[in-house]
Amino acid sequence: MYSPIQTNGMPQYQKIKNIIWLIVNNTIFRFTPPYLTFFRKYRISLLKLFGAKIDWSSSIHPKAKIEYPWNLTLGPLSSLGEKSWTYAMAPIRIGEKTCIGKDTYLITGSHDITSNGFELITKSITIGDGCWLTTGVTILPGVEIGDYSVVGANSTVTRSVYPWTVVGGNPAKFIKKRIIKDA
Repeated sequence: MYSPIQTNGMPQYQKIKNIIWLIVNNTIFRFTPPYLTFFRKYRISLLKLFGAKIDWSSSIHPKAKIEYPWNLTLGPLSSLGEKSWTYAMAPIRIGEKTCIGKDTYLITGSHDITSNGFELITKSITIGDGCWLTTGVTILPGVEIGDYSVVGANSTVTRSVYPWTVVGGNPAKFIKKRIIKDA
């Protein structure tokens, strides 16, 4: 008999810690100016207080929503854009010099649609160095984005992406190799 569970199955202490973080994320984190260095570092320090591993040179927009920040790693000179959603029920690792665009969703949790209990499934996401996830991108659980790849606007990535490629669409498909011209 189908009996879905509408809970995430995380331990109670992590749920409580996440609720406390979400209050911080939706108040003193959110209402800071987006572009001043002092406030950028202030936002990073709040995330670090909740266990995130973020380089001080990174940039996180104040309207970025981050859940379970202790599972987030963000490398040097990388950024999370406005209204991005980082749903880090499992680890999310983002390399250096990577740009996560506006309205981009990084989702590590889903449900087993073949099970009677509709159980939670979590898988990590890895995004390499020098990547650009443009506007409105959705990355699903278990996906790895190879170094220096680009994901086109409004794409849904359901499978891992090779390094130095450009993908797009729903589901995202290979478009071309990425070639960076010398100046």
